[in-house]
Amino acid sequence: MPGKRSSVTDHQNGFTLLELLIVMTLLAVVLALAVPAYQSTIATNSILSESNNLYGDILFIRNEAIKRGQVVLLCPSSNGNSCNTSVSNNTNWATGWLALVAANNSCGDSTGTILRQQKAFTSGDSASYSNAGNTTLCFNRMGYVPSGNVGMVSFNTPGNIAANRRCVVLAAVGHPQILSSGQTDTTGQYSCP
Repeated sequence: MPGKRSSVTDHQNGFTLLELLIVMTLLAVVLALAVPAYQSTIATNSILSESNNLYGDILFIRNEAIKRGQVVLLCPSSNGNSCNTSVSNNTNWATGWLALVAANNSCGDSTGTILRQQKAFTSGDSASYSNAGNTTLCFNRMGYVPSGNVGMVSFNTPGNIAANRRCVVLAAVGHPQILSSGQTDTTGQYSCP
């Protein structure tokens, strides 16, 4: 009969309001658990990338020093054109760094032919160099580290989380090492905080 509706043959398509609320609640719980873990992964990868870049550049300057028969060094640089020479900027490697052939064939040089440039970090991470009285990482023409040109660069996330911390060490033996928080280098001279 036309106009008469049968409740048995009619059915609705879609979800009820209760079903939608349950799904949205579950989704919110999953996201609340996943986002912090994802942020931690991003922070860890950022620190690993930055420390690996410095490690690679240390190996690069050693090879260049041997190949060229000259002193080659890494120095912090905030402008990408010259080494930082002011006391307040010379330990901050998060501003970037330069690989250069020393103009006067001395590890104390802050000028020379630029071979490679690392731009400043955009992640907010820090990179602090620790070595009393020296601001460069340097190799002589034989590929050795002259005395007093050893040191450690500590990489940290903005939250200063020990699990994310990495340190790149250049000890007197001339081979760089990447350390995690709490590790000590093979010479026993440096410990990553």
